[in-house]
Amino acid sequence: MKQSAMTRIFATCTCFITLSAWTFPLLANDWKPNRPVAFIAGTAAGGALDLTARLLQKIWDDSQIINSPVVVINKPGAGNGIAWSYLNARGSDGHAIAISTTNLVSNLVMGTHSIGHRDITPLAILFDDYFIFLVRADSLIKTLADVKERLIKDPAALSIGVGAGLGAGGHTAGAVVLKSMGIDASKGRFIPYRSTGEAILAMLGGEIDIVSGTSVNAPSFLAAGRVRGIGVLAPQRLGSVLSVVPTVNEQGFNASFTNWRGVIGPQGMKKQHSEFWVKALSEATNSELWQQQLIRNYWKHNFLVGNAADKFLEQQAALFQGLWGEMGAKARQAQR
Repeated sequence: MKQSAMTRIFATCTCFITLSAWTFPLLANDWKPNRPVAFIAGTAAGGALDLTARLLQKIWDDSQIINSPVVVINKPGAGNGIAWSYLNARGSDGHAIAISTTNLVSNLVMGTHSIGHRDITPLAILFDDYFIFLVRADSLIKTLADVKERLIKDPAALSIGVGAGLGAGGHTAGAVVLKSMGIDASKGRFIPYRSTGEAILAMLGGEIDIVSGTSVNAPSFLAAGRVRGIGVLAPQRLGSVLSVVPTVNEQGFNASFTNWRGVIGPQGMKKQHSEFWVKALSEATNSELWQQQLIRNYWKHNFLVGNAADKFLEQQAALFQGLWGEMGAKARQAQR
């Protein structure tokens, strides 16, 4: 009888320990924000990164996927570096996330900022987007051939405005096209702005000649007749208002580049926090509104998380090192 009683006690304890081992982690992982969340965008309001953050904010608010308020905070400058420094300074308690883009792998190469893809916590890659080249409606530049004619004589003859800093998507897109023209992109006159929208306004004000920026910023200016599109860096023409703008390849220049957008957490983010945000991002990108915006903003779905996202970032880092290594060295030398 004693042995039977002891056996029952042992079995009960074993069962409790087993249940505890499964239950406690589940309870620990059942985390959610309990106060307002800072969603940090490294461009000024109206920039492509800001628009992406506000779209996710709206989806989360409308669907109540996240019960706590999500507040978009704009921290432009240093190729998103200021935003990501602010993100890391907020701490790793799960209440701060940020939009990421190509600067995450180009800043270190270009010497723009010290934070790279290994200094944060990747949460998800969201999509690719495409770039457009714009001039004022009254510009004498009509095509990319006109651009080549000017720059082949002097690579710095035209000023090209780019959003979100040097090394970002707009800068890279411009460099890729110049390279396809046989022009040394490191000698080009690229002027950084806090966002594509700000660069367009600067062009309309006569500060610069061309804008290399995200396509989503162009339709309203094109529809109003204030700018002219002279090329899109995409596999094929884009839709809607942009359908009249020829691709770079159509004009005889073999150039290829797609921008990407993602969401990151601060360095050292706890697993339970990152798991929550990956789930929240997955649900948001499966929503009807998100799918509509993919079409409206000329974005291409490319949702990656976990090891796939990590591998993607390492590949992108290698790609940008090859593209910007020489130019970054020249830029750092010029700053000395």
